[in-house]
Amino acid sequence: MSHIDFDESFDLMRSLVAVRSYPGEEAAAQHVCAAWLEAHGLPVTVQSTRNGQPNVIATIENGPGPTLLLNGHMDTVLAAQGWLHDPWQGWREGDLYYGLGAADMKSGVVVNMLVARALAQNRGAWRGTLIFSCVTDEEALSLGARALHASGLKADACVVTEPYFEGGAIGAPGKVLIRADVTGKAAHGFTPWLGVNAGIEAARFAAGVCEGVPALKHDKVPSSQTVLSIHAGSELYVITLPETARVLVTRLIVPGETRESALAAMRAFADSLHSPARFEFATDEPYYAPWAFDEPGHPFTQAFAASYTAERGAAPELYYGGGITDANVFSGEGGIPCICHGPLGGNFHQCQEWVDLTSIPITCRVVEGAALRFLAA
Repeated sequence: MSHIDFDESFDLMRSLVAVRSYPGEEAAAQHVCAAWLEAHGLPVTVQSTRNGQPNVIATIENGPGPTLLLNGHMDTVLAAQGWLHDPWQGWREGDLYYGLGAADMKSGVVVNMLVARALAQNRGAWRGTLIFSCVTDEEALSLGARALHASGLKADACVVTEPYFEGGAIGAPGKVLIRADVTGKAAHGFTPWLGVNAGIEAARFAAGVCEGVPALKHDKVPSSQTVLSIHAGSELYVITLPETARVLVTRLIVPGETRESALAAMRAFADSLHSPARFEFATDEPYYAPWAFDEPGHPFTQAFAASYTAERGAAPELYYGGGITDANVFSGEGGIPCICHGPLGGNFHQCQEWVDLTSIPITCRVVEGAALRFLAA
C-alpha cells in the first residue's frame, strides 16, 4: 500500500477549495486538477459537457483485466449566507478544515487523484484498467456524469468518493420532477360558472396528490413526495378566470419504480378527480433512476470489504443512502456496480461545511486497497 502524505493531501484539497466552482463555473478548478495529474505523469483527457464545462478523465491501461472507475465531482453548491470566514480560503481548527466543497466533495476528488497516481506508479501490483473521472454539474443536473455515460463508458465497478465515511452506500432512491399542466376555460370573474377555473382544479390536485398517490415504500430505500409549486392565472390584475395552471411535484422513486410508472400514477389520480379541466403530465429535468448494488458475493464488494476491514479494524456497514449522487447515473442508468465511500465531513449545503483531514489518508488507503484487490495481478 502506498504511503499517503497528510500534508500533501491537505494542501491539494485546499488548492481545489480555493477555486470557486459553482455548477457551470468549474473550468478553472478542473484545470488545477488536470495540471496536477499531468505533472505526475497521468494521461489526461478533457471532455466537453452540455453546458461547456470540462470533465477531467485519466485512463490508465495496464493489460487485460477488469475496469474500475473512480469518480468525483468538482462543482459545489452556492455559498449560503452566514459563513464565518471566506468559504473559498477556508480555515483549519485542529483536524477539521472548513470550506465550501471541502467535504462535498473536493476531498473525495483528492482521494481519487492520489489513488490514481499510486496505481500508475505501482503497475506491477495490478492488471486491468483504472479510470479517474472528475465531472461537473453534479449539484445541478449531473451533466458531467451524463456526458461520460453517453460517451460509451464501460466499467466493471465504480467507487464514488462522496462523503460516506462510515461503511459505504450501495444504493439510493432516484427522483423525478413531474409537471402537471392544467387547462380550464376562461370566463369573466363575475360569472365563474361560465368557465372552468384552472387554478381551483390545480389546487384540488395539489391538495390531494400526496395522499392519493403515496410514495412507494421500500424496506431499505427512503421515499417521499412533495408539491413544490402551484401557479395559475396572469401576473397582471385581470378579472378573468385562470385558464391555465401548473403544479410541480418532486418524487423520490425507489428500485422498481420508473419515470413512466410515476407519470401513470399521477394521471390515474387526476382522472379520479373527475375534473372539468384537462390535465397533461410530463417530466422535467432532472430525472435520476434509483440504484442498488446489494451483492455481498460480488468481487468488488468483497474487495472493498476486505480493504475497509484491514484499514479500519471492522467490517463495513453497507447501507442505502438517501441522497442523489452520480452513482444514480453510473449504476441506475449504466448498470455499473457502485459503492459510495469518502472522507468524513458535515454541514453539507450549509455554512461552515467541514472535512476531517485525518479521514482523507484513511479513505485513500481504503480505496487503494479495494482497487488493488479488485484489479489483482
